[in-house]
Amino acid sequence: MSDLRDVTDDLRAEAEELDRTVVDLDADGWATPTAVPGWTVGHQIAHLAALYRLIGLAASDPVAFTALTTQPRFDLEARLRASLSGYLLEPPGALFPRWHTERENTAAVLAALPPDRTVPWLGGPLEASALAGAAMTELFRHDQDIADALGLSRKRTDRVRHAIEFGLLPDSARYRPTGWTPPGPGLHVFLTAPSGALWDHGPTESRQKIVGAAEDFCLLVTGHGAQAVDLLASGPEARRWLADAQGRSAEAP
Repeated sequence: MSDLRDVTDDLRAEAEELDRTVVDLDADGWATPTAVPGWTVGHQIAHLAALYRLIGLAASDPVAFTALTTQPRFDLEARLRASLSGYLLEPPGALFPRWHTERENTAAVLAALPPDRTVPWLGGPLEASALAGAAMTELFRHDQDIADALGLSRKRTDRVRHAIEFGLLPDSARYRPTGWTPPGPGLHVFLTAPSGALWDHGPTESRQKIVGAAEDFCLLVTGHGAQAVDLLASGPEARRWLADAQGRSAEAP
């Protein structure tokens, strides 16, 4: 993963982009339906706020987080739904500052951690930079849902690399609720960043390759596989993986 400070700085910058999208929405804008059945723009923001609160707890108070998540019958989605309901009781004018507070607090506590600190999380312990990458991944996921619902086109930056790096972790499937399976160790992933930089992962000599735009790979990681049109696979193993990843992404909530 990238340096912790780089991830948290980019996390703040990416969150500010989302803030600019929703801060001036009227009540109808907050009630705009998104691709997630039953979810409006307000639901997306409330879910992010609840999730970031949980990430912030893991980073700031590991003992309390562990006590909460090891309770019998603990269910993340049920917990988030309950928290989400609380946030949605707020009028839009109050929901936005609640989200802003949660994401600022989370970025601050992550940035304050020692770079080598391991933090508890739901799929198992993560390095602090990886947990920040998970936060970036979820931010990208919900931001894309909101942009699509509002008919906006996002101009992505190289900040997408943090979500990609998280998605490429060998055990990232444990932490992703969207059926994500990272490429196997024999696949070479070769991506062109929004800036034009070239990023690669895996054995460069492999004949099993995934090639394309970094933004599209990030869309795939975050459950928007139908929009990930600029990805090509060469080699039977790579073609199988890409077809499976796009299929799983299409089924993601």
